[in-house]
Amino acid sequence: MAQSMARTMDDLRAPAQTWGSDIKTYEHGKRHAVDAALVTGQQLSLKSGAFQYQERVFDPVLQRYRDNNVEASQRHHEERERVAHLNRAADIQILREQPFHILHGASKLEKLAPGKDPMRLGGHGTLGEKERSKHGKGNFPDTAVDYNIVSNIPMRDHHWAREDERPRLKEKSPRDRKVPAFLAKDFDIVNNRYSDNHSEKLRQEKRVHLLEGTDKHLKRNFFDPVVGRFIDPAVEEKVKTVDHAREVEITMRAHDKVPPSYKGRQTAAYGITSHEKHDPDLLRVYDNLENERKDRYKNRYIVEHNLHAQDIKGDHINQVRIMNRVAPERYEEQKKRGYDIIDGKAWGPGAKEKHFNEAFPKTRQTPWEKVEVSRQYRESVGLPTGVPATSSTALNPDQVSTLKLPADTIQASGRQKLESSSSAQQLRRSHAPSVRSEASSMRRSASAAAMGGPPRMGQTPYAPPPPAVPGSPMGSVYSRPSRA
Repeated sequence: MAQSMARTMDDLRAPAQTWGSDIKTYEHGKRHAVDAALVTGQQLSLKSGAFQYQERVFDPVLQRYRDNNVEASQRHHEERERVAHLNRAADIQILREQPFHILHGASKLEKLAPGKDPMRLGGHGTLGEKERSKHGKGNFPDTAVDYNIVSNIPMRDHHWAREDERPRLKEKSPRDRKVPAFLAKDFDIVNNRYSDNHSEKLRQEKRVHLLEGTDKHLKRNFFDPVVGRFIDPAVEEKVKTVDHAREVEITMRAHDKVPPSYKGRQTAAYGITSHEKHDPDLLRVYDNLENERKDRYKNRYIVEHNLHAQDIKGDHINQVRIMNRVAPERYEEQKKRGYDIIDGKAWGPGAKEKHFNEAFPKTRQTPWEKVEVSRQYRESVGLPTGVPATSSTALNPDQVSTLKLPADTIQASGRQKLESSSSAQQLRRSHAPSVRSEASSMRRSASAAAMGGPPRMGQTPYAPPPPAVPGSPMGSVYSRPSRA
């Protein structure tokens, strides 16, 4: 098994005749063939003292065992095996050949069967015949015919044996007599006419000649290479039928091999050349899927736009929260100073004044402003002013709009803060008011009146003055000096 497997592996490693055979051989060797080294087992190894041990037992020079008893036993065993082998060879020779010597004719079985014919000992092959006896073998026919060759009378009537021991006659039907065709002449060669039915046989002969010529022509010229079709219309029709059936089979087999996901393609529902619809329902399904796909793409951009708007709104809210976390008092110091410490210009809208940019953080509301905002909120939502807001009266945060104070109120309150503080630094003014200062103050008052408009009912045009610190002559809480 190992040798045959090794030969198989050698054949697999041999180069193939074609590239395809080489690929198949490589695949078979990698997937199916088993290397002989995997089943032969571990190779036997001889120890270092094995040869010395064998030399101590057997003498390689004299070719005999060093122990006399072992040598005598081995010789006796060899002699017994040699005689047994020779006996088997002689038996086989007697069975296969003649049981006597072909030169002097002496029997080879004289020691076993003295004085007997070796051909009739009864056995297998040439020894299978029975021994000679005085009794015959039975009534065997001594002739191959069933009649007397002298009188030509059947054996059942003319035979030397008794009537019940005569050979049985087997009825034989005579064979049909066959006359050669050239001896049966129904045509007269003198007048070139048939003996009977001349016209009919002549017509039949012409038809036979025509059929033979047609058969010979179809056998030699069965296909017309110019027009590319068979001469016989019946054969041409059969071949067309076979080709069409084969094409249909190939198409159906190819269609069965197509994955299920490819069988519902659009090109199978209509002709790509003639645009003829084969399956309108499938085309309608594809149109609906295409419309849904477009709607999904539209929805994608809408969702992305909404998410972008939410991101921008969230960024604005974060920026506003960051700015609202900055204390507004951080930027009031510069405004209270009344001028820029870099170039010494006063804040104002005049030509020689410098415009003051308000800070983004909102100013802190005074308690009065908080009350006003709360009152406006209650009036906007329709709640009474004396009832506190509870969970039942509270509205959804989405329904609450942000309330903004008029610009004149905020500006007036800021100006009052600046002017009401006795310790705050005032804008530098001369004792005699100038025309420019009066004009600028008139413009500020006019713009504030235009922006603010008339105050609402129940609302003061500006915030009340800041409260004073009880028991302290230092003024309001906003005008206290810094402890630094």
